[in-house]
Amino acid sequence: MSISNLHKYKFFMTCLLAVLLASCTPSKRHYLIGVSQCSEDSWRSKLSAELEQSTYFNEDVSVVLRSADDNIEQQRKQIQELVDMNVDLLIVSPQQTGNLSDVVSIAMEKDIPVILFDRKTGADNYTAFIGADNYLIGQMMADYAADQMGRRGNIVEIAGEHNSSPAIERHMGFNDAISKYPDIHIIGYAEGDWKQRSGEEAMKKILSELYPTKDGNLQPGPEINCVFGGNDRMAVGARVALEYFKQTHPDASFINPSKTIYLGVDALPTPGGGMQKVSEGVLTVSAIYPTHGDELMELALNILNGKSYEKETQLETSLVTQSNARVLLMQYKEIESQIQYIKRMHARVDTILGQLDTERIILFGIIGMTLILAVFSIITVRAYRIKQQLNQELFRKNEELNEEKAVVERQRDQLEEQCDQLLDMTEKLKVSAVNEGKKTDAPQATSPSSPQPTPLQDHHGEENRFVDRFLLYVDDHLSDSDLSVEDIGADLGLSRVQLYRKIKTMTGKTPVEIIREERLKRAKVLLEDSSLSISEVAYKVGFSAPSYFTKCYKDYYGKAPSGK
Repeated sequence: MSISNLHKYKFFMTCLLAVLLASCTPSKRHYLIGVSQCSEDSWRSKLSAELEQSTYFNEDVSVVLRSADDNIEQQRKQIQELVDMNVDLLIVSPQQTGNLSDVVSIAMEKDIPVILFDRKTGADNYTAFIGADNYLIGQMMADYAADQMGRRGNIVEIAGEHNSSPAIERHMGFNDAISKYPDIHIIGYAEGDWKQRSGEEAMKKILSELYPTKDGNLQPGPEINCVFGGNDRMAVGARVALEYFKQTHPDASFINPSKTIYLGVDALPTPGGGMQKVSEGVLTVSAIYPTHGDELMELALNILNGKSYEKETQLETSLVTQSNARVLLMQYKEIESQIQYIKRMHARVDTILGQLDTERIILFGIIGMTLILAVFSIITVRAYRIKQQLNQELFRKNEELNEEKAVVERQRDQLEEQCDQLLDMTEKLKVSAVNEGKKTDAPQATSPSSPQPTPLQDHHGEENRFVDRFLLYVDDHLSDSDLSVEDIGADLGLSRVQLYRKIKTMTGKTPVEIIREERLKRAKVLLEDSSLSISEVAYKVGFSAPSYFTKCYKDYYGKAPSGK
């Protein structure tokens, strides 16, 4: 093969490799979404967390969060900063109506879609709105209060900030609905700033107006049958103020905080939230004011990707009472557990993706070596063919030029020697290439991050003591329905994987199987006590559902449990 042809082959293979590498690198648009929250509280923290969690399932999206901490000028400044960052979409929860229209218009003029969440600006210059129907929430709370009060009595209302759309709409919905009940009267009204302390202060102001002091004596007034707070925190604050008033005026028979109905809005399932307050009886009822960060993210992506969407989206709501608060809290706890699991999986995926990047580089290296070997293979084949052609030409010349036999033979010998050298070099190249291939294909060293098998104790006594410790822990926690292998592993100083391997090796059973068997064995003993029902036994041994306990018991003992 000539030098020029060799250069052509090298150039061709280089171009092929470049095209292959370029095709392996995906090109995808990445979106940056800016979020402007008007304040910082548990409800908005929950929304922000849901938006961040949504990015786990949408890797082409990043979220920039800003909170104005109830400062309208700060929020205007933060929105302008997000616009200057050239975000692809803006999510705004305005603090007040009518004060952000101009800065939102600037974003719209720069072709940045704007989603208003929870609150409106008072203008129509936005792309979409998503939030709960605050007017309907006010109506629901009024109708519930009327039913609980027997359609007669006195109500005190503590509304949110007068210039925020949720406060305005909840107040209007509540008052419009109450007006249908002529024997129900709103005897006190004040406003707060959505915080518990403001609810206390507002209630103190109303109490001072309803029950003035004359000559050092508290003047009697109308009985307060119901308190409607613009949100849960203000309703709790109002109750605190009312209970304190009763403590300082024990003779005020017209004040009875324990019999008063307390209405709130938000029903957050987080610790200390409205849902827990309803479950504890601090609040009588609360309306769920949903966050639904997942739906908000879905709406944002539909807008960014040019898909169809609704300009106005109303989120559904419902009432939380003591009859359903406990179940809802349990559901939230389970969801939160799944979210934490997703977070761990997301972190694990990031680790795996990092490993994949390394493996991708190695793969590209293998592809490059393969292409080089292919080039040399082509060169070898063409050289062999050229050799064959030359040999045939020599034989023909030998027949035709018999008189120059000596010269031709000498030339042929030289050519054969050159061909032998070429073949020898070719074989060496083949061996070298094969050795390089073996090196490339050799198994990689185990990554330090790969899980190492947990060494088992060889000493039988130590194994028995470990199993005894495991069984003792299980026995001490049988009644705990939330008992998990992770908890046991943490107490024994092992990860779940290590504990699983160790117990499986020593007993032939998984930790979960042993826990279930220990519970069923304890249940069998308890069932001998005729004073206990099957359900009671099930709960005592850690089963949350008696029906599932019955199934497990029957599967293990071959017969259904029998008891009281």
